[in-house]
Amino acid sequence: MVQIDKVYLMTKAAVFEKHHQDVLLTVTYRRKDYILYHMMGVMLAVTAAYAAIIGMVMFMIVMAYEELILNTAEALVIAIGVILIYIILLVVYYLLSHKYYGDKHVAARREATEYISYLREIRELEESGRQEAP
Repeated sequence: MVQIDKVYLMTKAAVFEKHHQDVLLTVTYRRKDYILYHMMGVMLAVTAAYAAIIGMVMFMIVMAYEELILNTAEALVIAIGVILIYIILLVVYYLLSHKYYGDKHVAARREATEYISYLREIRELEESGRQEAP
């Protein structure tokens, strides 16, 4: 026999699965792994963008000043500046991405508790139905 409560809960669970697939995918990761996975992507993107910007700046400098001659001290100061800016960018993006993805994972776990409660209620209805059947 069809239990109306069980059908109602199963429908709510199916709707949640359909509209919140990203939440269910997020909570499959441990928080630490989820943050690390996304932070690696952010660090890679920052590195690629910074390398592209530095490459374009170098190209523009070379094209504008064909006979640009730097002594070793000037080249060293420029290289240290470029490296320091890169390190500062990495640290800033590291901290921002850690906070953002950590909060995102916590929010997803909070949303997933609703789905888990539906599943628990369904299981309880099934168990109570089995005990009454014989």
